[in-house]
Amino acid sequence: MGVTGRNQIQDLERIAILEEIRSRGPVSRAHVARTLRLRPSSVTEFVRELIAEGIVQEVGQGGSNGGRPPVLLDINRVGNYAAAVTIEPRGVRAALVRWDGAILCRSSRPVSASSEPKAIRDAVLAATEEVLTSCDAPFSRVRGIGVGISALVDPTANEAVFSSTFSSARNFRLDAVAERFGRPVYMEDIAYLMALGERWFAYPSDKRPLVFLLIASGTCGAVIEPWAPANAPRFAAEFGHMVVDANGPVCGCGKRGCLEALVSEPAILATAGRLLGSQFDGPISLADIAALARAGNPMALSIIAAAGEHIGMATANLANIFAPALIVLGGAVADSWGNLLASEVRAHVQEHLMDYLQPRVDVVLSRLGPDAPFVGSAACVMQAFFAAPHLALNQSCSAEPAATESDARVALAP
Repeated sequence: MGVTGRNQIQDLERIAILEEIRSRGPVSRAHVARTLRLRPSSVTEFVRELIAEGIVQEVGQGGSNGGRPPVLLDINRVGNYAAAVTIEPRGVRAALVRWDGAILCRSSRPVSASSEPKAIRDAVLAATEEVLTSCDAPFSRVRGIGVGISALVDPTANEAVFSSTFSSARNFRLDAVAERFGRPVYMEDIAYLMALGERWFAYPSDKRPLVFLLIASGTCGAVIEPWAPANAPRFAAEFGHMVVDANGPVCGCGKRGCLEALVSEPAILATAGRLLGSQFDGPISLADIAALARAGNPMALSIIAAAGEHIGMATANLANIFAPALIVLGGAVADSWGNLLASEVRAHVQEHLMDYLQPRVDVVLSRLGPDAPFVGSAACVMQAFFAAPHLALNQSCSAEPAATESDARVALAP
């Protein structure tokens, strides 16, 4: 076997060891060697490298049936980071996220649905630089940048190919961000990132397909199979254009009765403005509707009930396809209305779902709430980092500053 072949095998062994520690940790070196059928000496050497690089850490001792207790290994989740960015009509938001899901600092920049690509890129650069320079975290441990955008994304090309929200963001790329910070950029549909965050951090052991329904300024979703590898086909879909009322209002896509035309935030607020506007001096909000509903206002309750019926019908359709399934409701509407909405959705799911599927489907609210895109971006970076062959090559990023690990903050050239 040539040198290249041996190196490829070593790369694969190292990646397998890291994934075993991530998915099963805390585990011992002996467990890793036994499970992967590798030589204990090889595991010991790879683990030594991973500890030196700050990716893996020793976390205590395991049980013993006699003899020396094994030392347990786990991912160093508090010593590694991902930069997370969301691009939405309300603006660009950025955060630095630890690998345990904790958000350390945030930044934002204004953009609008009519912003040009350069303005969006400039906002991403500025917001990302702010979180990288303001957080007390070593830049060398920032392993990548995850970007969620309200658009249809081709992850193989790392570009947004179409967006009904950002009309100018066709074939939109962020190569300038990768070049500026010397870190890989992973662009994904924002609903996919929210689903990935729920899968990795909220429901890591649930073996059912996770169906995420995002109900916000638009309505879309994603499906993630349990334990899907980084290169598995992903399903991020325009669930919002599922027809739930053939005689309903005209949607922005030109069709009639789409879910988005009935339950997106703009659609709901337009309805609430007509029915409840006289009770408010200014524009009505989702929180206002929830407050009235909790106070027993029949009109507010009917608005939530109607939304719950439409979402429940769509959710039942999805459950009939993907069942058994865990269906997670997220986005501004679900976050604002909480169980007021979820209880209505569950009732209508049960009404429309086939009897034998009912005990196999759960409808829950997002556990991550408004931070789901940030946490999902961190999960995306981690997933790519653990699966990428470059991990084994120990190559430094060309744009990484010369500052040492002791420098707490990154010094970025203008």
